[in-house]
Amino acid sequence: MATVGEPDRIAPDGRRPWADAPGLPGGAARWYRRDPLGFVEWAARERGSVFRLPDDGSLCVADPVEALRVLHDEEGCYDEVSGFFHVRGGRLGPRATQVAIGRAARTTLRAHLATHRERLPAVVAELGEVSEWPSAGRVAAHRFMADALLSPDSPPALRELMERVVARDVLIRSGGRLAGLARRALWARVVRAVAGEVVARRAGPQSGRPGDLLDAVLGAVPPDTPATQVAQVYLLLFRTSVAPVGHVVAWALLAAAAHGVDLAAVPAESAVRESLRLWPVAWLLGRPVRRAHEIGGVWLEPGESVSVCAYLLHRDDRHWPQATRFRPDRWDGSGPRGPYLPFGGGPFTCAGAAVAQTLATDLLAAVTGGARLEVRGGHGRPRVEGIITPPRFQLRRTPHQALTTSGHQERR
Repeated sequence: MATVGEPDRIAPDGRRPWADAPGLPGGAARWYRRDPLGFVEWAARERGSVFRLPDDGSLCVADPVEALRVLHDEEGCYDEVSGFFHVRGGRLGPRATQVAIGRAARTTLRAHLATHRERLPAVVAELGEVSEWPSAGRVAAHRFMADALLSPDSPPALRELMERVVARDVLIRSGGRLAGLARRALWARVVRAVAGEVVARRAGPQSGRPGDLLDAVLGAVPPDTPATQVAQVYLLLFRTSVAPVGHVVAWALLAAAAHGVDLAAVPAESAVRESLRLWPVAWLLGRPVRRAHEIGGVWLEPGESVSVCAYLLHRDDRHWPQATRFRPDRWDGSGPRGPYLPFGGGPFTCAGAAVAQTLATDLLAAVTGGARLEVRGGHGRPRVEGIITPPRFQLRRTPHQALTTSGHQERR
C-alpha cells in the first residue's frame, strides 16, 4: 500500500506488512504515529494476536502464551540488558548494575513512603478545591516524594528547577514542534544541573546528608560512570517515580466518572489495579532479538525486535469479561483473572512497580477520602507520550465538611 505518497515501511524480513490492507487512513505508519492505540486495536481485529507494526516492522504480540514466553525468555532469545537504562550513546550496563540501581532506588522511595504516608491528605488539600488533571496528579506525586527524589539540603536552584520540570509537564513528551523544542531545551538544562550536582557530591563528604534517589544511583553505578550518564539515569527514575503515579490516579478518577463508579465505596487498591489494567504504564514492551526463533508462527532473526502489547492483552474479552469497562469489583476475592502486565513482566519488570502502585493507591485514597468529587471534561482519545496520557479534565473536590456547613447555612 502507498497512500498519500507514503509507502509502507519494509519489515526486516523484506515484506511490506501492510501492503495488502487497503483503505488505512493516511497510511499505516502515519496512522500508527498519530494514534498507536487505535491502530493496534484495529490491527488485532483484522490480523489477530500477532502482527507487524508499520513504523519499524517489529512483531507485536498480544497472545498471552507467546507474550509470557517473550517476557520470561527462558530460551535466551532476547537482549539481556534492559533498554530502560538508555543514556546518550547507548545503555548503561551491565545487567548487574541495572539491577543494583533498581534495588537502591526502590529501597529509598519505599522508606520515604512508609515514613511520610500521613502527609498525603495535606498534599492533596494543597491542590485546592478545583484542580486540572493529569497535571495535578504529577504535581501531587512530586510534592509528596520531593525530599526522597532530591534531599532538602541540595542546591535550592536545582530543587526549584525540578519543580519547574514537573509544573511544565516536561516529564512527558508534549505534542507540537515548538513544545518539543522548549521541552528538550529545559530537559538539557536539567541534565547539566544534575550532572553538576553529581560532580559536587562525588567531591564532597560522603555522609551527613539524608539519602535520596540521586545518592541511590551514585551508590549503585561504577565509580567511573560519567556524571552526565548518572544524571540521565537519575532523571529516568525521577520521571517514572512521578508521571505514572499521577496518571494512574487521573485515569481512575476519569474512568470512575465515565462508568458511574463511586470511588468512595471502592477499595482504592482495586481502583488502581483496574486503572492499570485499562491503561498500563508499560503498554508496549520491546525486546531486541539476539537469537533466531519463532513467535506465533513468525520467524525472527537477530536484529529484529518483538513488542508485547499489554494494552491489548488487558482488553481481550476472552480473558477479561467486559474488558473495556472500569470494574474495580473484578479485583475482589482471589478468582481467576486474565493476563496482567501493567509494569512489564519477567526479569525486566519495572523495579519501582510495587512502590508506584502503593503510592498511587494512597494518593487516590487521599483524593477520594472525605470529599465529593465532580469530573468535568476528559473527553476524546488519550495521547501516547511515552506513557498513555489521559485527556485533560477538571476535578472539583468538595470536602464533606464544606458540604455540611453549606447545608446548615441554607437551612438557616
